[in-house]
Amino acid sequence: MKKILIAVGVLLIIGISAFFLRDNVRDVTLELEKRQLPAEVKDAAVKDVAAPSPTAAPSPTAAPSPTAAAKKFAGLNLAVPFSAQAPYGDWSLPYGEACEEASALLVDRFYTGAELTPEIVKQEILKIIAWENKTFGYYKHTTAIETGRILKEYFNYKRVDVNYDISLADIKAQIMAGRPVIVPLAGRLIGNPYYRQPGPIYHMLVIKGLTEDGDFITNDVGTKRGNNYVYDANVLYDAIHDAPYGGGELNDIGLEKDIPTGRKAIIVVYPN
Repeated sequence: MKKILIAVGVLLIIGISAFFLRDNVRDVTLELEKRQLPAEVKDAAVKDVAAPSPTAAPSPTAAPSPTAAAKKFAGLNLAVPFSAQAPYGDWSLPYGEACEEASALLVDRFYTGAELTPEIVKQEILKIIAWENKTFGYYKHTTAIETGRILKEYFNYKRVDVNYDISLADIKAQIMAGRPVIVPLAGRLIGNPYYRQPGPIYHMLVIKGLTEDGDFITNDVGTKRGNNYVYDANVLYDAIHDAPYGGGELNDIGLEKDIPTGRKAIIVVYPN
């Protein structure tokens, strides 16, 4: 009987330890699975090298010449700084709904090079939200057009394009030109294991690079582990949907139903 009690106690300790260490185990596992990413660069406009299609199968061709090999796409990773939308790990409101504001802030800091600390992120998000409430009457679930207005009117960028009905090639062309893009998403379709499950119904993040295989390198503000997070290009593209309407009065049931009707869109900021 004593041996049984000891065995039960050991199993209980193991179970409790596994429960509290599960996030660390998951982090280690996913870290080991990460591929080697290209080094971050500040200024990049890649010419004469086409980014590969994520669905293109390799064709049986002769070995490339040294010249061709030199032009093989090795990936591109723009040096967009990172912060989660909850810079101190507080995911209560407003930070739990601040993906649009945080994504806009990261792109601004990429172009300006201004300092980005958790306190700066916190204060900037609060200031952007105050501007949104005054300008739109709400801050939650801003559409691509409204997020573009944040960049144009709050951050004072002269050119901000909101492009609709875009293709994978359109997104990759912007990255290759050295411009990170902000994308609106049906957040539960992209399968990020770090989200508080089942994940956000509506989300925005920054696409900042391409792997050598053509997948997207992102700064996903929806998790503290979102720096240089890689998504399969097709998975992320399929999830791109602009919010069909913005507003803090939206309930989750209505938004979840309507988000698949949102058009594919990207927000592109050009440096002043």
